[in-house]
Amino acid sequence: MQGLTQNTGPSLILVKTALDKLVDQSQMENAVTGKAEATDPVVFTQDTASNAAVVTSVIGGGGYFEKTTDDLSWNKDASLKAAAAKTTLIANFKKNLPIARTFMADQQQSAVSKAVNQQTKTWMASRDRNAFGVYSGGFATYQTIDSAYLFSNSHTNENGDTVDNLETGVLNDDNLNVVISSLRLQLSQTGVILGYEPKFLLTPSVLHKTGMSVAKSVLRAGTGNNDLNYWSEMYPGMKVVYSPFLDGTSTTAYFVGSSQHGVYRFEREGFFTDLVDWKTQANDQYIYKMRAREEVDSIEYSGLVGSTGAV
Repeated sequence: MQGLTQNTGPSLILVKTALDKLVDQSQMENAVTGKAEATDPVVFTQDTASNAAVVTSVIGGGGYFEKTTDDLSWNKDASLKAAAAKTTLIANFKKNLPIARTFMADQQQSAVSKAVNQQTKTWMASRDRNAFGVYSGGFATYQTIDSAYLFSNSHTNENGDTVDNLETGVLNDDNLNVVISSLRLQLSQTGVILGYEPKFLLTPSVLHKTGMSVAKSVLRAGTGNNDLNYWSEMYPGMKVVYSPFLDGTSTTAYFVGSSQHGVYRFEREGFFTDLVDWKTQANDQYIYKMRAREEVDSIEYSGLVGSTGAV
């Protein structure tokens, strides 16, 4: 019929590709030196989930190897124990972004770009807020598999020992020594000193400058002497990072951890997107769906020490 034209706008695949590129750009822009994220494999032990719940336990006990010079002595069997299982439920993160058909048809990229950029950064903020809540709540909210708070004076390992991974001193050179010494001397689930080494120092945003001065300055912080800084010399690879999602709970607390410690991030489905065609919507809008499934949990105390920084 003459006089009628058909304008379906850009194809659904092209629109989704354009939107996904904006998401990728926003994620790259979010990477800031010194700021820790939930995806950091040092600050969070990364793992995967195969369904909607993760059931974990820890095995320990048995102590050190037996030492003997007798070739015919009885072998010492490891008296292993497993803690009662802990269940971590995987959380859903989701948001829909409506985009007018005319915005894409008329290539009004600026408005769309701002919206996608904002929502992508909102996703990463939501993810990190959830993750770092385990650290900030580790003194009075989040418990480990032994039913003690993540940072506690009274953990019980599977060997029956009492383990203390809670300190109170403010962040300075002497108190960092106390915290790291506690980490080095910490008993594992088997009841032995494994000699954990610090891989990261995590602080609130407001305390990060102090953390850098204490741990990374060439000379020892807080003194008038020309002593070399033990921490920067001994642990040049130790990360000093912050999260702005710690400040709301405490601006003085800080944390030291080794690699493969007891705070786990379980990822079931990494952040992904889908696009619903405007043709199916009564108001002629695309629906850009953003989804992810993951959770962070405190499984055990091993390899972690926290200080309230209160005294």
